[in-house]
Amino acid sequence: MGKRTLSILLMAAFSAMLGLGIISPFLPELVRRHSANGFWMGMIFAGFAFSRGVIMPFVGKVSDRVGKKIFVATGLFLFAVISLFYPRAHNMYDLTLVRMAHGLAAGMVIPIVMAYGGEFAEKGKEGSIAGYLTTMFYLGLASGPFIGGIINRELGFDWVFYSMSILAFTAFLIVVFFLPESKPKDVIKVEKNSIPFRSLVKYNFVKAMLIVAMVNTLMLTVFMSFMPSLAHRLNIDSEHIGIIISVSILVASLLQIPSGRFSDTLSITGRLFQISAGVSVSMISLFAMPFCPDFVALLIAGCFLGLGAAITTPAIMNISMGIGQNVGMGTWMGIINAAMSAGFMTAPLIAGIVMDYMGIDKVFYVLSLVAFSGGLCYFHYVHRRLAGYKQG
Repeated sequence: MGKRTLSILLMAAFSAMLGLGIISPFLPELVRRHSANGFWMGMIFAGFAFSRGVIMPFVGKVSDRVGKKIFVATGLFLFAVISLFYPRAHNMYDLTLVRMAHGLAAGMVIPIVMAYGGEFAEKGKEGSIAGYLTTMFYLGLASGPFIGGIINRELGFDWVFYSMSILAFTAFLIVVFFLPESKPKDVIKVEKNSIPFRSLVKYNFVKAMLIVAMVNTLMLTVFMSFMPSLAHRLNIDSEHIGIIISVSILVASLLQIPSGRFSDTLSITGRLFQISAGVSVSMISLFAMPFCPDFVALLIAGCFLGLGAAITTPAIMNISMGIGQNVGMGTWMGIINAAMSAGFMTAPLIAGIVMDYMGIDKVFYVLSLVAFSGGLCYFHYVHRRLAGYKQG
């Protein structure tokens, strides 16, 4: 992959994830401002994930046939426009609608950027390319709370989103003028090797990857969307909440590239065990958060969750690029990212209901149990695949 192409993809990945992370430190304030409950706090995140999850499989499949550049450019342009509507959201209904529109735009960018990386990656270096791209995804998440906190303090709340719009529009212009189109020969290859989703999902290997992608995202989402409320109970202010999120996700970001390179040295079985180790670390960290008595303890727990994500994510994307080379890179990236969106969507909704009826501590206990159950399903399908049963 050329350095210019990779740099443009990294910038697009960063812009796409910045919008997801930038709102996290302000959730408690938005909830108080609009007199909302835990359910609506969950809906802010779930609306983004729902619309993103719905559109990604469609966008991914179509991109394999008509090209990918148009979707990345369109998504970034919509990012720039939609960001301007955040300050004009006067209630939780408006804010949820804006988040859903933002999710549609994200669905045009995130899986297609990963598909680009898979198409341009050299054989045997898929993990390294995945590491670079997921680094920028996590940097976007990490930078959102940090940048948002500074802009909010210096320029005011509205300028958090105006700045996001400016960044997205700049990325749009760069993509339009400098990003090369994806490989045209892939259209013929995809038509020949295309596998319907109902047939693809019968494979134990595919089931395992979809489940673990959802579980990995679920834990990160709970941390980003409900840790601020946990921290707020400990009288930790928005700026320090932003630090916890930013540093934790930064840990995940900085370790993506070495983790991706490490996954390139492993067999498929080794990558599956790498995923298992990372999910276990994240799960334990999430469960421990309600026991944290102060800012420092929450920061440490968050950093361990980031470590788990750093171990897990490049291995998932490395394997995903291998699957995509056989069934269509855009098609598969749309499917695997839709599974991640399912984690983004279900986690805050379940957590919001649990918070309303059982309290903020129980959010982390219940969602840790959900993640553990998903992990057991992952182990079941991995065991069957390693035992030689390709299909369930």
